[in-house]
Amino acid sequence: MKVKLQIISKLNKINQKKKNYFWNAFAGIINAAEAVILSVIVTRVTGLIDAGILSIAFSVGNLLVCIGKFGVYNYQVTDIKREFTFFDYFIFRIVTTIFMFLAVIVYCEYGILNIGYNRHKIICVMMICLIYMIESIEDVFSAYYQTSNRLDLGCKAFCLRWGGIFLSFFIGIILLRDMAISLLISLVISLIIFLLYTCIVFPKIYRSEQLNRENNYICISKLKKMFTDCFPLFLTAFLSFYVLNAPKYAIDAVLEDSIQACYGFVSMPVFVIGLLNSFIYHPELVFMADEWNSDKNALRRRIWRQIIILLLISICCFMGAALIGCPVLSWLYNTDLSLYIFELLVLQVAGSFLGIAGYLSVILTIMRCQKDLIWGYIIVALIAFFSFNTVVIGYGIKGAAIEFTLLMVLLCSIYIIILIYRWKTAVNLQKTKTI
Repeated sequence: MKVKLQIISKLNKINQKKKNYFWNAFAGIINAAEAVILSVIVTRVTGLIDAGILSIAFSVGNLLVCIGKFGVYNYQVTDIKREFTFFDYFIFRIVTTIFMFLAVIVYCEYGILNIGYNRHKIICVMMICLIYMIESIEDVFSAYYQTSNRLDLGCKAFCLRWGGIFLSFFIGIILLRDMAISLLISLVISLIIFLLYTCIVFPKIYRSEQLNRENNYICISKLKKMFTDCFPLFLTAFLSFYVLNAPKYAIDAVLEDSIQACYGFVSMPVFVIGLLNSFIYHPELVFMADEWNSDKNALRRRIWRQIIILLLISICCFMGAALIGCPVLSWLYNTDLSLYIFELLVLQVAGSFLGIAGYLSVILTIMRCQKDLIWGYIIVALIAFFSFNTVVIGYGIKGAAIEFTLLMVLLCSIYIIILIYRWKTAVNLQKTKTI
């Protein structure tokens, strides 16, 4: 009987692992397709200018949601010692999301006064940012689901919410021919789906972590410690998205929205490599954290195996882009992109280095060396901040693509050096303690 129960338990774990992988992959595809799907709809219904506005709106949303999420997800998932409770993480996320909202207001004011945003563009940017605010809150629940070995639940919530956004946006823009109002409808649908799903699912999964009554109250000291520990992750994520979208910000400042749309179309595949790579390693984050604490050799083998997989993915993506990239993108967005084949291929190379850098940043977070992540992006962000406008003015989007690729090469090189140094330091320290 005992053996039978063990077999059933093992089979259940295997089935759950398959569910986690499947839904993680599906959610990853949806995540990558957010801007793509909406851009395809907008380009065909309201035109290229609205597509350019949508492109910069997603860039701003992805940047400012870093404030809301504050880099806590990976930290929460790999908190195997349970230093903080779910209540701590939830309260902290509420605070950071409020700061995100304030940042959205500041950016919109900046857009009006300095870039010349009109009312339509402001509303579109605001709606996308508010949709990401909902995602910021949802993120803390998803992390809890994963620590409970139910990664699939968080992914289902994400897919269901974005499915509602896609459907409501499509119906709205077809009927109303107004992107701003359609995004407002999608925001309302997104909020309703999030609230309903969380109220139904979360109580069934949540297990009380309160050891005493004092833990039911907000602990300022814990929030401060979480802020200190996660600030490097936040700053890295914020600088990361700034660097990733720096060409778009430069184009937004000096070129037209139609050119912004074309750059957005050819730069979409940049994130495919990192996305496909995350399908494989994301469900393993908890196990990777365990290996770092108990079996570093096993983790080292896993890292090498994953990098080889990433390189193979990169080669396949580059060949696909070279053979059918422009025709497929031109058909998808109903826009002739044949003149942008060079930019497309250069950006594919950038995507390879971006994927490696992203994976190395996860490893360094597991090693609790997240503070080291800041330096790579500070260097790259400073270069981007002071040079991208000049490059775009002088060489257009071709110059933007080349500089972006060089910055990704530099970032990847910095992270490799940091990882090697920190790994050797940790191993030597472990040997010293053993002796």
